Amino acid sequence: MAALDHLFRRMLPPSLPLLVWGVHFFFCYIVAAEQGRFDRVTLMSILFIASLLALGMLAMLCWRALRRLHAGGNISLLHWATAACAVLGAMGVLLSCLPMVLLQY
Repeated sequence: MAALDHLFRRMLPPSLPLLVWGVHFFFCYIVAAEQGRFDRVTLMSILFIASLLALGMLAMLCWRALRRLHAGGNISLLHWATAACAVLGAMGVLLSCLPMVLLQY
């Protein structure tokens, strides 16, 4: 059982950016589906704030991973995967912002 705990602890940093992206994707599309409950300004501000928070978290995760890579020492594939997943997550968050663009029309 201790080996599984160690595996989950080591796999959390590379998968955390994808989790942030998934939560943002789910939140944006739920809010966009419930657009009748909000006025346009409130809806756009909710989506904008959620996107900024997700991009901020992904930037922090990418910065931490790149800092570990440039520190030298024992660099593993997990450090590279964390940085790559943070960049992929940021691209996904930007693409998930499409409801903001589509709701303007």
